[in-house]
Amino acid sequence: MTKEPNYATVVRNEPRNLNCSRLLLLTLCYMLIALSFLFFATGAGYAQSSNPPSSPFTKGGERGIIVAIFPFENLSEDKNALASIMPVLRSRLETKGLEMLNEDALNRFLLKERIRSTGYISSDIAGKSKDNLNVSAILVGSINSFSSKENPEVGLSARLINSSDGTILWANHASATGEDFTKILGLGRILTIESLIPKVIDKLLESFSTLPPYKEIESTYRIAVMPFKNKSKIKDAGMLATYMFTVGLFKNKRFVPLEYGEVRRLVIDLRVRGKGELDFRNTEAISKSLGVDGIIVGTVELYKAKEGTLPPEVVISARLIDARKNRILWYDSCQLNGDDDIIIFDFGKIRSLENVAYKVISKLVKEMGKAKWP
Repeated sequence: MTKEPNYATVVRNEPRNLNCSRLLLLTLCYMLIALSFLFFATGAGYAQSSNPPSSPFTKGGERGIIVAIFPFENLSEDKNALASIMPVLRSRLETKGLEMLNEDALNRFLLKERIRSTGYISSDIAGKSKDNLNVSAILVGSINSFSSKENPEVGLSARLINSSDGTILWANHASATGEDFTKILGLGRILTIESLIPKVIDKLLESFSTLPPYKEIESTYRIAVMPFKNKSKIKDAGMLATYMFTVGLFKNKRFVPLEYGEVRRLVIDLRVRGKGELDFRNTEAISKSLGVDGIIVGTVELYKAKEGTLPPEVVISARLIDARKNRILWYDSCQLNGDDDIIIFDFGKIRSLENVAYKVISKLVKEMGKAKWP
């Protein structure tokens, strides 16, 4: 005979089970709140480190901090590019609350220190600018392209350097043509260089920050980018690639690139003449002097602008040398033209030669990030 369940007992125990469930739910909620508080208290998602990113702007914010803007290195074919770019760049930075060093004071400093090339800066000169000019950071960069033809074009690379130690606080690259802003029915296209300049500068400064990105010290590698060899017919294509590679490395979480000015200083001291390669003696000297883990050497094989219906095309090869073991850790080459990524009706088309080059370098840096260090 089947025993009938004791319904009275079941009903009597239901409130107790329900209370236990509510208690468990409340406990879980309190735990989630506590974890959320801990998450934000430790830096809104950034892990704590014994070596947090240093910035001269972390105390008291950006206002009242003086920044020196070195005249950008003009790698374009237009001699008037500097006069058109620098005032707009200065104005845009001032709107961000930064105080700019007086141009007369900067020019006197450049003359006194006999500085002719202002597209980069060594840690020594950065330190002198801090002591003599009381600046906290120096903005250096290059005008990579500047054309006021039928389809205007502007391209810039820039880096913000800490005057205390010569490290890179921020870096970016931006380039565009007037046709890049064309929408449906041909509307929106920018026809003049004067209208294009502020657009490109705003794009360049879109990510501007005086606090360097957080990177785990234990899993990053210090990299020196040597000047790239140029086999193309475009003058200064090697330097364009060098600057873009530095920006690409800065944006990668695995690498900490040295400011090119520091590399340039050592290239002169060691009398390194050849580009695109490095012998054992110089590799060892650079490793010891700069304290780097890796050295990048490379070659611009092709840097070809658009010709008629033919899209712009770039071919770049690069090698990563393990500076401590003096051996090649990674090697690759990448080729790309402006039409390679077209999806439909010119969507995905890259009209700027410079943007094709930057995409090539971004791909190389991404692949290099997969290299396995010993």
